Amino acid sequence: MARSTVIRQIGIGFIALVSATMVMGGLGGCNSQKKQTEAALAEVADLREKVATLDQANRDKDGKIAELQTALSTCQTQLAAKPAEPVSAIADGSGGNAGSRDFSQDSDGNMRARLSGDILFDPGQATLKTSAKKTLDRIAGEIKSKYRSSEIRVEGHTDTDPIRKAKGRFATNEALSEARADAVRKYLISKGVSSSRVDAVGYGSTQPKSSKAASRRVEIVILK
Repeated sequence: MARSTVIRQIGIGFIALVSATMVMGGLGGCNSQKKQTEAALAEVADLREKVATLDQANRDKDGKIAELQTALSTCQTQLAAKPAEPVSAIADGSGGNAGSRDFSQDSDGNMRARLSGDILFDPGQATLKTSAKKTLDRIAGEIKSKYRSSEIRVEGHTDTDPIRKAKGRFATNEALSEARADAVRKYLISKGVSSSRVDAVGYGSTQPKSSKAASRRVEIVILK
C-alpha cells in the first residue's frame, strides 16, 4: 500500500476520533476533552499538510521519470541511425588504401607518412630528438599491425641551402638527408620492425616542397 494512502487513512481515523470526541465534549462539557479535541484537530491538519507534500513529490518524481524515458528513447533512436565507422586499414598485414593519423595515400597508391625534419632533428644534425620518438613509436606500431608484409622505404629530404661546415659534420645535403633517413630506419628497427623490410635513401634537395621548412622532411613509404 502506498505511503500517501496510509497517511490518508490515518487522517480519516483522526477525523473520526475528533468527531467522537467533540460529541462527548458537547454532552459532558468537559474542558479536558475540548483540549484533546483541539490537539487532535491540529494533528489532523499537520497530517493533511504532509499528505499534500508527499503527493506533490510523487508527481514531481513521475514527471522526472517521464523526461528520462523520453531522453533515453531519443538516444537509442540516434544510435540506431548512426552509420558504422569505416575500417581505416586492413589488419591482415597487407595494408589498405584508407588513411590514418600518420599515413595517407600518395599519387602512386603507396601509403606515406611525412615528418618534419625540424621536429625530428636539430639543424644540420642526424640524431633524433627525444621529443620525436613518441611519433615514431606510433608509426612503428602501425607498421607492425597493418603492414607486416610490406616493404618500407625511409626517404630523407633537405632544403636547397648548401651545407655550411659550421652547421654540422656533413659535406652535402645528400649526405645529411641519407644520415637522417638511416637514423629513422634504425629507430623503427629498434621498435620491432623487421630490418629486412626497411631501406633508407637520401634525396637531398632534389625534391623540394613549397617552402624550405616543408622541404626539410623525412617520409616513410609503405610500398605496394
